[in-house]
Formats: sequence, structure tokens, C-alpha cells
Amino acid sequence: MRYTFSSIAVLVLAAIQVQAAITGQQYCNKYLCITGQHDSDKKVDTYTLEPPSGTNIPVNQFGWISIGFGQTMIESPMVIVWPNSDGSITLSQRKTDNHVTPNVDNNPPRKATLLTSSSFSNSKTTSISFSLPSTSSNTNLTNLIWAYGNKNPGSSSSSTSNLSQHLASGNTQISLLANSLPSSVTSSGNNSTSSSTSTNKPTSSASGTINGEKGGKSSSTTTSTSNILIAHVVCGSIATMAILPIGIIIPRISRGFSINRWWFPTHGALNGLIAFGLIVAAFGIAKANFLGGFDSTHRKLGLTLFILSIIQVLLGILPHFWQPKHKLQTSSGRGPINFLHMLLGLVVVGVGFGTVWWGIDQEWEMYSGKGKPNVGWKVGWGLVVGITAIIYLGGFYLLPRQLKMEKERRHWASKVSNSYADPQSLVSKESNTFVPPPPPTNHGPRSQHTHSHNTHINRPHTQPIARSGNTTIEPNTNTSTNYVPPPPPKRRLPPPL
Repeated sequence: MRYTFSSIAVLVLAAIQVQAAITGQQYCNKYLCITGQHDSDKKVDTYTLEPPSGTNIPVNQFGWISIGFGQTMIESPMVIVWPNSDGSITLSQRKTDNHVTPNVDNNPPRKATLLTSSSFSNSKTTSISFSLPSTSSNTNLTNLIWAYGNKNPGSSSSSTSNLSQHLASGNTQISLLANSLPSSVTSSGNNSTSSSTSTNKPTSSASGTINGEKGGKSSSTTTSTSNILIAHVVCGSIATMAILPIGIIIPRISRGFSINRWWFPTHGALNGLIAFGLIVAAFGIAKANFLGGFDSTHRKLGLTLFILSIIQVLLGILPHFWQPKHKLQTSSGRGPINFLHMLLGLVVVGVGFGTVWWGIDQEWEMYSGKGKPNVGWKVGWGLVVGITAIIYLGGFYLLPRQLKMEKERRHWASKVSNSYADPQSLVSKESNTFVPPPPPTNHGPRSQHTHSHNTHINRPHTQPIARSGNTTIEPNTNTSTNYVPPPPPKRRLPPPL
């Protein structure tokens, strides 16, 4: 009996030791499950890649599957595996410096070993395991990228096989030091297999990130991830594909039809308030919720758009408070700041278009987990860009008309202003008679009262400046309407943009 108790105690202690030595976590999505395990005694990390629970993919329908160690595809060491028609399994370690097909890495930082004893592929499903030496310092969270392709390379060569583009991809984090492995998972290392006796409840996902979003993994978090991505897409696309183009088209067209400046508050509200606010919101959502730096074209353009938008808003406000005279200033009052604002506005719209394009082509597939976007999105993008360019360039057809109306307005304003300093300037050269500015429109009783009052104003005597027949015309009086020109304005309005 004493020996029996001693044997039981030894077995219990051994089981506790095994349980403590093997830790890890599992992450699953609709395409694959990744089970990461860490053996602290053997200093080995083991990963198992397989279809999600309840999904069976036979060998003739299985393409390839991979994980990488990092936050993005660029410069992350990858382990890519696929089954072959003869039942064997190929493991290939690769790396890339861009969003292109990765090349074989002959000197990976950690050499992966296929665990043939725990890997299989048959007519029902496929499960592939491999091990790597543990890193010198395992942290609580390990950054992983993943990808799944549904087209098999068709070759067992790990170095010469060509990979088709992935169907879906994303990134996540798992904790190799967590005690949250499913009870049915087996731990494998160095081609040996030992059952894990972990009593923790099975977990279907890892804490960290899914498709780039920070936070824990659960069905509700996956919904939250989708909502965050949609919020980013909606804010950015509305600003760059709708409001910004409309905001530059309105002033370009309206100034060719009227000198009325109704377009100015509309332009300011659309581009300076609404579009700028949405760009800031889209940038903030992405920065707060998605991992990685500005390492892709979409992210670099997004940062550029954010910075240029701030500068553009300041340039739009500045001329209305500070417009120094400059030798390059035109007769219409437009200076270098005005022209810089116009040119930078076109650059901002172009950068916005590019940001959306690379978001569709490069980022959506990676972070949505839904595969490539429908081709209709790119067609719609092309239509918006084409229509915007045609309408804006067509607006230059109205430029001569705009300049002519602006010139006539300046000429009229100059005559009204000069008539007080030089009354002779309002004398018609053809008839040698005074030509007053057009009188204001009669608006009823108020105008009659004003007329009656004006007739009793004691005006200083002025020398007649012209005669027409026997009638003497004073420079400040229209004898037919008793019209008195208004005083000149104290300052000119800001020059039109």
C-alpha cells in the first residue's frame, strides 16, 4: 500500500511538471486555426496549422497555409506549408521586402522542422505541425501574420515552387506563456509527442489582435473589429471620394457664372470643416486600432494626406487675415498664398484618391479577412476619379468669362471710389456729361422717405463740372433721381480665391 501511494504521488508530480512545462494558446478564424505551444524545458516552440473546427478540407482541395513572425508581411520570417498529392507535406521558409510573392530564405533566424509524426493530410482534412527553437526571451504576446491560399503549388519542392496569391490574410497575437490550450491539443517537439494534461477550458481564439485590431478575441470582438474597419473606411472614403472633389469643383464652376461669392462659405464648410474632420477621424481610428507603423503605401499616403490637410486648411484661412503686398500679386488681388492654396488643394485630392486605391488593393484583403474586394470597387473608384477630372478641367473653359467679370467689377468699384477724389473722372468723354453710378433699387416707402430727407440736406457748394445744353450738373447729384453716391468703403473685401 505504501508503494502504491508513492507511485501515485510520483505520477501526480510528473503530470504537474508536464503541465507547467507546456504552455500556449490557440487562435481561430473562418479560414484556419493556429495553435502555438511553448516547451520551457526543451526550449522549443511548436505551431499547428489546420482548418477551423468542423471544417474538413481534403488534400485535393487544400492550397497552402502560412504564418509569419511579425506585424506585417514585409521583412517577417514566414513558414509556408502545403500537402502534396502523394500524402507528403512541404515546408518552405520565405521572406519578402514588399507586398509581393516571398522568396526562399536560405538563412532564416530560426530553422523550422516539420513534425511528420503529428502532421497528416488525407481525403478528409489536413493538419500540419512544425517546431522552432524558442527565442531568447519569450514575451507574453507573440505577433503573428497569417495567410491562406486555396490553390496548391502543385510541387513538393520547397525552393522552386510558385505560390499563388493568398485568398485571405491578417495578423494576430497569441501568448505562448498562457495556460489556455484546448484539452484535446497535443504538444509536440523535436519529433516527439506528449499529451497535454491542461485542465483549462478550450479557447477558440487568442487574446491580442485579429486582422490588426487591438484587443481580445471573441465573437463580439470580431464584430467590433469589423465595425472599426468599416468606420475607418467610411470616414476616409466619404472625405476623399465625395466631399473633397465636390469642394474644389464648386468654386471652379461657379466663378465662371457669377461674381456672387456664395461658393466661398460652401467651399469652406465642405473642405475646411466636414472633409478635414472626417480625415482626422479616419486617421485617428487607424492609428488607435491597427498595429504596425507606416510601412505600406496606403499608410504612407494616409499620413501624407493628414499632414497636407492641416496645411491646406491653414492656407485657406490665412489670406483673410494676412495678405501682404507682393510683386507677384495679380491685379485681382491674388497673391502667392492664394495660388499655393489652389495647387495644394489639387495635390490633396490626388493623394486622397491614391490612399483609397491602395487601401482597396493592399489593405482591405489583409485586415478584413474576407478576401479580395469585388472588382466593382475599383471600377467605382475609376469612375469618380474620371468624372472629377473631366468636370474640373472643363471648368477652365469658363476662366476667360470669370476674369472678364472680375475686371468689370474692379473697374466699376474704382470709378465709384475715384469719383470722390476726382469728380471729373465720372464725366463721359463722348457727351461731356456727368455719368453717376447706377442708383439703388427703389424698395418702397423706406426709399421714398430717404429721398424726401435727402432733398433737405444742406450740401456744400461745388463748382459745376459740365454742362449739357442749359443744364448744370453737380458732381454729387443726379438731377433726375436726386441720387447721392454712397461713401467709399473703408477697405476692400478679401480677394477672391
